[in-house]
Amino acid sequence: MAIERKDIHHFNYFLYGEAFYGSHKGLRYRLGTEPLDNIFFKKPEEREGYILKAYAWKEPDNFNTAREKESADFPLSEEGICEAIAWLNEKYDGWFGV
Repeated sequence: MAIERKDIHHFNYFLYGEAFYGSHKGLRYRLGTEPLDNIFFKKPEEREGYILKAYAWKEPDNFNTAREKESADFPLSEEGICEAIAWLNEKYDGWFGV
């Protein structure tokens, strides 16, 4: 079983400037806008320049102490969330040989 879309908060969650943290069988991850700002009430044209950034690292470390942490940028959209999930699953497969 891999990380699925239902495992991640709704798109609007990210527009409020919140980061989402999760884990999956030894993989820890974080998704959030970059920069991490509340942009929910901004017009779509004012959101240009914001991206969805995904980070992945291995347990038992946390986000601040991870010795090996990888990241990737995605569009700030529902499609971007799905792309980030696919990337996280690729990281899991590569790191844990599944």
